[in-house]
Order: sequence, then C-alpha cells, then structure tokens
Amino acid sequence: MVKDNFDKGADLERRVGRVEFGDGSLVRLRWPVVQHTNRRRLITDVDVFTLDFDSRLRPSIGIIECKSTRGRAGEHDRLLWLAGLRVLVRASSARLVRDAVSPEGRDLARQLGVEVMASRELQRREESHGWLPYSFATVGNESYVSATREADAQFKTVGSIPADLVSYIRHDSLISPPHRILGSILTLAEILREGVVLPQPAGMILAADTLVALLVSALRSARRLDQLGPDGMRREIEDGLATGNPHDRSIIRIVDLADRLLREQIATLQKKYASAGAQPVEHYTPSLREHVTFTPDWLTRFYDLSERLWHRPDLARELPQTVDLICYDALLGNSNWKSQAFSHLFSLEHRQLLVVAVDTLRAAAPELASYLSGILDISFNMAPVPPRNVVRRNPLIKDSNEGDDGDGTQQELPV
Repeated sequence: MVKDNFDKGADLERRVGRVEFGDGSLVRLRWPVVQHTNRRRLITDVDVFTLDFDSRLRPSIGIIECKSTRGRAGEHDRLLWLAGLRVLVRASSARLVRDAVSPEGRDLARQLGVEVMASRELQRREESHGWLPYSFATVGNESYVSATREADAQFKTVGSIPADLVSYIRHDSLISPPHRILGSILTLAEILREGVVLPQPAGMILAADTLVALLVSALRSARRLDQLGPDGMRREIEDGLATGNPHDRSIIRIVDLADRLLREQIATLQKKYASAGAQPVEHYTPSLREHVTFTPDWLTRFYDLSERLWHRPDLARELPQTVDLICYDALLGNSNWKSQAFSHLFSLEHRQLLVVAVDTLRAAAPELASYLSGILDISFNMAPVPPRNVVRRNPLIKDSNEGDDGDGTQQELPV
C-alpha cells in the first residue's frame, strides 16, 4: 500500500541517483541551475546531476530529468528543454527517464543527441546494482536533507557568509574551473578569519561542501598536467586568481607597463635631485604586479595534491565518492557507508590521498577543517590495496629509469 505522503517524483530521482552512484558517479539531486548576469538568478534545477572522471581524469557532466507521470504528455517538450539545458551547463550527456517512451520520442531524442530511458530499462539497471543500500550520502538520505536544510537556516541567522557563496561552493563548484573554486575558498577563508563561529550542522556541512569543491578543483588541475605540465598548470591557476581569466594576459601586461612607468618616473626624479646637488635617497618602489598576482602560501599544498592525484588516477577518480560517503553519511551518524558495496572506496591508499586533501583544506581554511576532524576516525581497511600498474610517470622526471621501484612502476609519492 502506497503511503499518502509518498513522493513518486523524489523516489524516481533517488532510484536514478542510486544506480548512477553505483556506476561511479558523484551524484547530486535537484541541482540548481543559475544565471550570472548583474546578480545570481535561479533558472531551473536538474533532477539528477552526475560528475565522472575517467582514467585520465577527464571530467564528464551528466544531467538527467525524471518524470514519474504516465502518458506521453510533455515528452517532446522535455526533450527539447534537456537539449538546450545541456548546452547551457556544458554537460557531456543529457537523459530523460520516463515510465514509457514513445517511438516518436526516441526518434526526436536521437536527433537531439539526448538519451531516453523507460522504467523497464531503469529496473534492469537497478537489478545489476541490487547490493547497494536503499539510500546513502546525498542520495535519498533524510539525514543529509534535514542537515542541509537546518544548515541553510543557520547561515541566514549568522548572516556573515553570503548565501550566494554558500550555494556556489555547494553547487556551482562542480562545473567551475579550478581558479574560480580556489577564489571562492579564499573569500570564505577571509570571512571565517574575522571570527565567524558556525553552529552545527552548518559548520560541518560547509566544511564538507568546501572539501568536495577543493577536491574537484584538484582533479581538474591534475587533468591539466597532461596538457600544460606542472609549471603551466600553476601559471594558469595563479593568473586566473589574479585576473579572473587565466587566458587573458592583457591585465598583467598593463600592470607590468604601470610598474615600468613608475620606476622610470622615480628614476627621473632622483636624477633631477642629484643634478641640483641633493644626495640620492634610497627609495623602495612597490610592485603593482606583486599585489595583483598575490598567491596564498597554501597553493603549494594544493599543487602537491593535484600531482598526487595525477599519479594515481585509478584512486583519484573514486575519491569524490569516498568523501561523499564519509561527510554526508558517516559524519551524520549513518552506517550506510559501511555497506560492502562501497568497500572498494575505502582502501588505505584512498585514506592517504584523503589526508592530503584535508591537510590542504586545513592550510587554506583552518576554521573549516576543525569540523571534519572525525574523518581520521573512519575505518579504511575495508578493501585491499589497489594494483599499482596504473601509476603514472612524474612529468618532472627526465630520466625514464629515475624513481622506479624495481618493477617498472612509479613509486608512490610520500604522504
């Protein structure tokens, strides 16, 4: 018998999110889509949002619309809407899940490049993931929903942290470039340094959201190592933090010209004083470039984290799911994370990378890291150590034999 308050739409979203998580995706339900013009404005939301990283740490974004109503009403409209939304959020794939899909709908979906899935096909996928818990982490977990709802109310009460910043770190960071994510963490850290004290669960939820954002940023940066190398990756992030656009160096060039002009003017003034018989005065000339391109000390730790993730892509791509289960399940007092279905996410090497990520967060925002101290108490001996045959070469090492541990594989970076 179906309960009176049973939400078929929410249950369908949970079912879809559950199988997507089982396939290795980071999952968010009812993920908001916003437009940034003069102000941040909510446009719509995505029923199921997924983020994957492949074996080369290339990100893949998926959006899924779930419709629990029967019949064909609105089928074509939803397909057209999904095709446009996929372009707006730069998603790699878009999918419509319905009770049934008409032949005409499948034909239109093919033309639009949108995937369709009927309830029969969803049931088959659920059967292949039968060992997964009913709910966990952000997927159908009432503890998570109530904690985030209470945290949002507490943020409004505290009033010191802008709601747009909280929403960006929780939602928009999943599709943002690294320099924007790091810029938001810098802003948040500055606010917290002013003595803002967050009650629970607001402190833990914000810390967990920030850790996920930091990890996604590090994974995206690790991907750039293949294309730019370590120096290029760092330059791209630091230019992005300084100007907002890592590919537009016009502002940096203008600042360099201003520095040169200032030095020339001071040198000319010194010469005129000297020609008039005055003693030259040593004068420190401040550098505009140094002020504009200032980078925090903790970026060194962030670069180290990115390179560690690059070395172990097999583990790195799974780490967002590990963080989700710990922060949004274990730390909220649930035990779904202990399921054998997730044992592959809790090896000792997962823990090593996670400790480095938490240390990076502690260096960036120590006030936040204190809310995640319980992470170190989580058991990480649920899975055997993964094979090391996919460890990648260090781009800094020129000699092909340097750093090998005797069997042709790269040594693990020390933690």
